[in-house]
Amino acid sequence: MKKHILILLFFSCMISSLEAKKVGLCIVATGKYIHFIPQLVKSARKHFCKAHQVTFFVFTDGKLPKQPDIVTIHQNRLGWPQDTLMRFSIYLKNQTLLSKMDYLFAIDADMRFVGSMGDEILSRRVATQHPGYVNRTGTYERKRKSTACVRYGEGKHYFAGGFYGGSSQEFLRMAQRNTTNIKKDLDKNYIALWHDESHLNRYFIDYKPTKMLDPRYCCPEQKMMEDRKLLALDKNHSEMRRGIGHMDMFETEITEADFEDEEEFNELIKSETSSRSDQTVASIDKEPVGDVYAQTLSI
Repeated sequence: MKKHILILLFFSCMISSLEAKKVGLCIVATGKYIHFIPQLVKSARKHFCKAHQVTFFVFTDGKLPKQPDIVTIHQNRLGWPQDTLMRFSIYLKNQTLLSKMDYLFAIDADMRFVGSMGDEILSRRVATQHPGYVNRTGTYERKRKSTACVRYGEGKHYFAGGFYGGSSQEFLRMAQRNTTNIKKDLDKNYIALWHDESHLNRYFIDYKPTKMLDPRYCCPEQKMMEDRKLLALDKNHSEMRRGIGHMDMFETEITEADFEDEEEFNELIKSETSSRSDQTVASIDKEPVGDVYAQTLSI
């Protein structure tokens, strides 16, 4: 009897292993944003795709301790708004590495998982409804000079740039398309209204999401919502971008202890926080740009 139980347990483990997928979480964390990584990773280990093999791909100019589930890839800080605008090209530049995953998701560094996320998010093209524009069209790029332009009458939903993904093949296809379109805009000295998020929304109009997540999967920290899954942490955006403020007292090298000291992290973020409305918080690290003198960037 014991022998039969052991055999059943063995085959059960084998089946479970075969069903487990390789899921990559892509995080761009240059400059001070490296300080969000320890608690983001810690929360993801607790809540994100627990039944699968998760790898954290961190693109940063900072230093992280070596850990088996974290792959650190050097990425120079490009400045604002290029740090967010050029994310698709950063992913594309590393497609050989990323293509080894079954699924890929992009997430802002200043996020925290607070509820379980599992197989319900695994689909070919995954988009998250923007919490500030639920079932509304939102603030698309409207100028025709941009490849991200969405004309009136197009689009039924507005999606957040803070969390999206899909199969690795579809994710990298999206990165390729949006990298090309952003380059075309830059050649015309133009940056879309909400940077990479504008291009993301254009893409999801042309290639409909196969899975649409509700705002619980990208919820502003100060917005009360039942059963929240992923929080966009409140902070002072301008202080983070200028490279000044309270975080200057911290080194850009993260240690093992940083993955445990949640209380110090919370105090740090609290000191950087300014009061903002839900809709502003929900914009998730974006400010409109429009016409600029754009230069071709080396990433």
